Amino acid sequence: MPILCKERGSKQLADPLCGAVLVAMNEEGVIQGCIESLKNQTVQVFLVVVNDGSTDKTGEIASKYADFVVNLPLHEESWAGRPELARVFNAGFDVLKKKDSAYVLISGADGVYPSNYVEEVISRMRRERAVLASGVAEGESTHSLSPRGSGRVLNAAWFRSVGFKYPENYGFEVYLVYKALSQHLKVSVFSDLKFKLSRKTELSKKKSYFWGKGMKALNYWWLYAAGRSVLASAKRPANGLAMLEGYLSDVPTRYEDIKEFVHEFQKRMFVRRLHEIL
Repeated sequence: MPILCKERGSKQLADPLCGAVLVAMNEEGVIQGCIESLKNQTVQVFLVVVNDGSTDKTGEIASKYADFVVNLPLHEESWAGRPELARVFNAGFDVLKKKDSAYVLISGADGVYPSNYVEEVISRMRRERAVLASGVAEGESTHSLSPRGSGRVLNAAWFRSVGFKYPENYGFEVYLVYKALSQHLKVSVFSDLKFKLSRKTELSKKKSYFWGKGMKALNYWWLYAAGRSVLASAKRPANGLAMLEGYLSDVPTRYEDIKEFVHEFQKRMFVRRLHEIL
């Protein structure tokens, strides 16, 4: 089915410093807060909203405030954690390809960012020469090498060099992190740079299963994958079992370009953490 697009007629600078892709499906309750926070940044942000087949007022709200809206066809089942979701993001990236922005921000509809978020992340990325980075959502913890999927900022030139898209496979968000690391490039998490979420992030059994399939596609070392499953089980046993089931399942394709790097990188990380504990 064709993609229907609508662009607002407001005057914009030809090449804003940062383009943003916001993906939303039936998010009328939270999307306006996210859009307003991105449009009120201390640097200009060209905002593309991908309305993923919403049946509520999400598309209507987006049309009022976003710079460009991509309307995708309705689909009944959630694509969270699945390769199909990468296709949704890519619909937004296809719009930003025509802009010459230096950076790209990616967000879900529930993120609410402080007005200096984009400028501060970009400033630190330039200082550290990072190609991928994020802040941290309030109330969440994260590893220093694990920029969030929502709230992450990409160096656009580097993103173009790897295709300017997410691969349509399980684990597509994590893929970019390992791709950068495999090229000996810097990724960063700025733990002091906080933003808010309009709702609490929850890991369901279904998402855990798809996460496990992502670990398989990315060629996670079996001991590392087992450890992630055990940690998930400590919070909710059903999630840990689902994650392990996903990892032990088959996936259509794997990431051939980074599979050896991921395997060896995780072994080194495991040994390093073991030494820290001992």
